[in-house]
Amino acid sequence: MPTLRIIFLLLLANSSYGQINFFKLYSDAGDDYGEGIVQLNDSSYAVTGSSSSFFGSGSEAFLMKIDSAGNYLWSNHYGGPETDVGRRVLYKENVGFYIAGHTNSYGNGGYDFYLVKTDESGNLEWEKSYGKFGWERVHDAVMTADSGVLMVGESNSTMNSNKDIYIVRTDQNGDTLWTKQLGTDGDDMLTSIHALDDSTYFLAGSMYVADSSKIKGCVMKIHEDGTIYWTKTYGYLGNTYINDIHVINSEIVGVGYTDKVSDTLLYEFYFRYDLDGNIVQERYSGSTGERMALAVVPFETPNKYYIAYSLWDVWSHVDANDIAIGRFSDTLHWEITAATISHYAPDFLNHLIPTSDGGAIAVGGTNSVNLGYHHVCVVKIGPNDTYPYCLAPHTLEQLVSVDETIEALGIEIFPNPASDFLTIQSELGTELEVEFINTFGQVILTKTLTESSNSINVSSLAQGIYFVKVQVDGKIGVQKIVIE
Repeated sequence: MPTLRIIFLLLLANSSYGQINFFKLYSDAGDDYGEGIVQLNDSSYAVTGSSSSFFGSGSEAFLMKIDSAGNYLWSNHYGGPETDVGRRVLYKENVGFYIAGHTNSYGNGGYDFYLVKTDESGNLEWEKSYGKFGWERVHDAVMTADSGVLMVGESNSTMNSNKDIYIVRTDQNGDTLWTKQLGTDGDDMLTSIHALDDSTYFLAGSMYVADSSKIKGCVMKIHEDGTIYWTKTYGYLGNTYINDIHVINSEIVGVGYTDKVSDTLLYEFYFRYDLDGNIVQERYSGSTGERMALAVVPFETPNKYYIAYSLWDVWSHVDANDIAIGRFSDTLHWEITAATISHYAPDFLNHLIPTSDGGAIAVGGTNSVNLGYHHVCVVKIGPNDTYPYCLAPHTLEQLVSVDETIEALGIEIFPNPASDFLTIQSELGTELEVEFINTFGQVILTKTLTESSNSINVSSLAQGIYFVKVQVDGKIGVQKIVIE
């Protein structure tokens, strides 16, 4: 009997091995959003987005690496004095990372396309901007077979300030190979790109159609040299917008939303087209409130999908929209909800990708912890529908390294770990406003320190991890400490 028990436990351990799922938040003292994620060859992940937690900047693009279980490894930030956003992170072994986004720190107009190249440790190698006199913003990007980058989005560098489709293709050094600006008499943009093969891509978004006086979803087939094979528009119930596409089982599977005809409610839009853009299936879903389908990826079982959607209705938080990731059937009908993010502030999901273990991972933003404003959130769904608990309370992981936040302010905190007294010294010699915040976001202790009184008795604090938030001369630094 003992032998059988050991065999059973070994089999149980093996069956659960690799079925990692987690929900984690990353932030410090600023306003932080996750925008894009990529899985690396060792099953770790790299995340990009925008953050104001890094010292001495506005909102900067960032690159954060986490391990396969979501534990923080390192981060770095990029940009100038204004606003810089990383929308997608691309990776190639022995080449490094590309971050595609937009910036108004550099370039010609209000915002320009922005491309950052780093080595495999996140160290900046170069950064370039692309744009005209107006606003150009990236919504999606892919790496091409020659290690270049293809970025898609929108531009309002027009005579009437309407939005146009904007596409930039670069080589591996960030030099422009070609640019396209495509527009109608209304607003047009691209929100998604997916590779069919090494030289052909499907692009999707929305386009104004004059005959109907409506905005319709559009899909475009394009060669990597810029040749457009065809462009088709879809939607008949109202203004229709496509948020994401994925080529699955030789079909273009996509999601979006529509405002229908006679009301202001938003309804989910799901579709399957063949590779020539012909309709295989279209369906709308909605009842009350606002619901938008955001992203789609294949599920490990053939002909099923994970779809992320936003909802603000009788089922969501009373004050803001929620995010859900559900498993859908081959006919694009909901089967189960795999994860729900529901907090008192608006929740965002900006990118969803399949993972090598048969699950999926998503990145976005939320606010459920009393530190800073929004936090980067990462949701990992494991294989076989193993999904994490996403509701509060949550612990908060760091986004900024200690060197960035505390030492940049000329502040030293010691000892760490601490058990009796913690000393906080500042080179500025001015008053320091100090808060101790536990991993659930609760402020446990507040203190004003001066040059002559710079120690805090922490012996009454429970053992564990805390964030020490220090404010001096209008600037904020955060350091994680351990109380023993």
